[in-house]
Amino acid sequence: MAASKIDYGSPIPPYQQIAADIIRDINAGIYEVDRPIPSQPTLVDRYGVALRTVQRTIRHLVELGYVYTVPKRGTYVKARKAATES
Repeated sequence: MAASKIDYGSPIPPYQQIAADIIRDINAGIYEVDRPIPSQPTLVDRYGVALRTVQRTIRHLVELGYVYTVPKRGTYVKARKAATES
């Protein structure tokens, strides 16, 4: 994938912009359930941000229920219930 640009003039914080990109890729099937998303160093390079920003992005995605982390292994796409399921 090509490097993505962060809009620093946007009212949306960089970590949320990155999260939105990753969510879009998850929803498009680029990142599959129980498969890893790119590593933190890869995301740092791709977005040109600090490691702390990527770490905050991942925490945000975990809170939203899109990913889960496995210590020393990576961050993986979490299975999500369909909106029609209760």
